[in-house]
Amino acid sequence: MTPFPLTELRTLQASIGAANAAKGFHQEGDGLRHAALKYAQPSDAASLRNYYANKLLLVVSEVVEAHDELRKGRAIDETYYPTKDEGFAAPFKPEGVISELADVVIRVMDFCDEAGLDLAAMIEEKLEFNATRSHMHGKAF
Repeated sequence: MTPFPLTELRTLQASIGAANAAKGFHQEGDGLRHAALKYAQPSDAASLRNYYANKLLLVVSEVVEAHDELRKGRAIDETYYPTKDEGFAAPFKPEGVISELADVVIRVMDFCDEAGLDLAAMIEEKLEFNATRSHMHGKAF
């Protein structure tokens, strides 16, 4: 397998994390991490775990939105731009399966950046491990 330049992936992760922090999406997590470090109470650690659990469910919600696009009859490669007249607050916002999948990647990268996780290194490790596995990892589908 050809090595992937992980620096680009790390740069993208950091850029997404910084943009979301600037928009205020990390404020609650910053406060919880501060409390967990400063007070080291079990309840602080539980609150931080719950915060991250909720962030993971936001990733799931984006997958569900991609699924819903297909259920509405949209083509898998269709991108459309609803208008305010159609009841959308933000005109020209890209919608469709690929738009929702982009949101999945954005949320995962933001999660990893905020939590201080090196997603690029884990992707590399997982790809190396998967290369050692059997065809379809021994599964039927």
